Amino acid sequence: MDLLRRLRTTRLDAALAVVFTVLGLVQQGVAPLAEPAVGVLYVVGSTLPLAWRRTLPVPAALVSAAFWLVPLVGYPVLGFVVVVLQFFALGERVESSRAFAATVTVASAASVIGTLLGPEVPVAAIGAVLVVAAPALAGRLMRHQRRQNLALVELTEELAAERSRAEAAAVGAERARIAQELHDVVGHELTLIAIQAEAAASALRVSPDRAVDPVEAIRATAHRTLGEIREVLQLLAPDGEDVGPGAESIADVAERARAAGIANSLSVSGTPASEHAPVSMAVSRIVRECLTNAGRHAPGQPVQLDVRWQPDRVSLTAVNAARHSRPPVAGRGLTGIRHRAELLGGTFDVSHDAGRFAVSVTIPAGGAA
Repeated sequence: MDLLRRLRTTRLDAALAVVFTVLGLVQQGVAPLAEPAVGVLYVVGSTLPLAWRRTLPVPAALVSAAFWLVPLVGYPVLGFVVVVLQFFALGERVESSRAFAATVTVASAASVIGTLLGPEVPVAAIGAVLVVAAPALAGRLMRHQRRQNLALVELTEELAAERSRAEAAAVGAERARIAQELHDVVGHELTLIAIQAEAAASALRVSPDRAVDPVEAIRATAHRTLGEIREVLQLLAPDGEDVGPGAESIADVAERARAAGIANSLSVSGTPASEHAPVSMAVSRIVRECLTNAGRHAPGQPVQLDVRWQPDRVSLTAVNAARHSRPPVAGRGLTGIRHRAELLGGTFDVSHDAGRFAVSVTIPAGGAA
């Protein structure tokens, strides 16, 4: 059964073999190539293997070449066409370069010897080799080109897949950035609202008149939160659209935190080149996040803020007493501070020792004036 499977051929090659065999036999009858029996043997033996030129290219080529050693008295016109078809398929189909080279060498030798035995001695050496080698090399070139095309298709598919992965990663990164922006804005403001609401609740129980200020602060903070969210959405809008005002000043951030009950002292040296610059906006966000973290995790503990603007960098430290002896777990707040600093080529450090919690950030190109 395995032998039968290996002997299978295509309909086209089987038809070619039958057609050229019949035409060769007709030529043998009209213009004999050799004695009748020898001529028929030559035609059938050299032409019929065309049926397996693509399924068994090496055996088919060698069988055909073996019959070229039969001495002829006539000129096999159709034989050249058969050779071209046979050896083009050989070059296109054979995987092994050694098998290809060996088959072409043997067939070329058989062609030369067969021609020397025939009537065309003067053109034997060159013509016989070319008629075998040329189609074989053409088939080899076709094979190489087809494999290159397949490689290009695979490369294109890989590039498309890589592009899809990069786009998915970019979408994920953008989602994370949006989440961090909203956390920085909403988290800080909601912390202030919670502190102010507690103050208002306490005042309502003791002296309702004293609740006016906390409630007013809650109203102002809520309006401020809406403005901050609108600013974030504008920053995410397409290029060319208005992105709204710049960052809130550090002094305003500290003052609003104090009004909400987060005690802090602020020391600023130097001034930024622009309140709208990315570094200035990042520092404003970082200061606000430091105050929010202190109000959330160490309520009642004052925060010491120190911001130093220099020509080549800006340094920021936030220090407050720690309520717990164990180091804090890095949540969205500290993670957001680190990301903001690293995004601008800066450094971020957290220390927790002797009841003291400190955040240190340095960002290059602070732009002192």
